[in-house]
Amino acid sequence: MTDATRKVQAACSARAEFLLPLLFIAMSALCIWQGRDMSQLGAVFPTTIAAVTLAAGVLRLGQLALRGVFSNAARQRGSTPRRVLLVLAMTAWALVMPWAGFLLAGLASFVTLMLIAQHEPWTPRRLLGHLITGAVLVAFFYGLFAVLLNVPLPVGKWWMG
Repeated sequence: MTDATRKVQAACSARAEFLLPLLFIAMSALCIWQGRDMSQLGAVFPTTIAAVTLAAGVLRLGQLALRGVFSNAARQRGSTPRRVLLVLAMTAWALVMPWAGFLLAGLASFVTLMLIAQHEPWTPRRLLGHLITGAVLVAFFYGLFAVLLNVPLPVGKWWMG
């Protein structure tokens, strides 16, 4: 393998590629620090997630340091309308969740984000695969948080009568 193929291509500049892992490391350290003021049981989830995020940030920095990074001067700028729609869809998801509940809002959000992000033409197979994946992911996260971690998720004011 040559040096050029071993290097990691940056999303934009080579220097900026190091900033995100450093940000994640700093935020993880802050969350671990803040977890000291929580009850022992209450600190388990945030401390565990922070530790995993901290480890991922350190591993990414190690990868970048060992392999090297080259700038992506020819990158495409992307679609600003898609970015704006992404922010609007996530905002709508957060605002609708207390009314519609986690499951319905999550499914609607997934479908909306899928429609915004799709660049390729739709085929029935692709649509069905995406819808099944979305339903499985939303159900997985509902089960993870509501059942396994016992985190109360919004049921939805529309369904509570």
